[in-house]
Amino acid sequence: MKDPRWAALERAEPLLGSAFAEEGVTAVRFVAAFPALDSVGVWLCTTTDAERERLVNAPDVSARAARCLRDAGLNALDEADLATTVQSEETVARDYQGSWFYAMR
Repeated sequence: MKDPRWAALERAEPLLGSAFAEEGVTAVRFVAAFPALDSVGVWLCTTTDAERERLVNAPDVSARAARCLRDAGLNALDEADLATTVQSEETVARDYQGSWFYAMR
């Protein structure tokens, strides 16, 4: 049986994309190990390192991401259960041979 939290992540993806689009986020990726762990890793993907740096330095990124996840149905999630990472295509191409799989490991 599929954990229902995966469906919540599917609902959260467009919410997160919309919430961070003005700051250069072009894609959203997740790292989760449901049902073994309750935590979630959200990766906000930008095109450039400059966009990534601006977003990394924004004071409320994790709180905004957690709010989007709760709006999608992960009601028990709090910021302590959330790891928010901002990464750029530029860095992945340069440092990980273009592989998000290796970048996210």
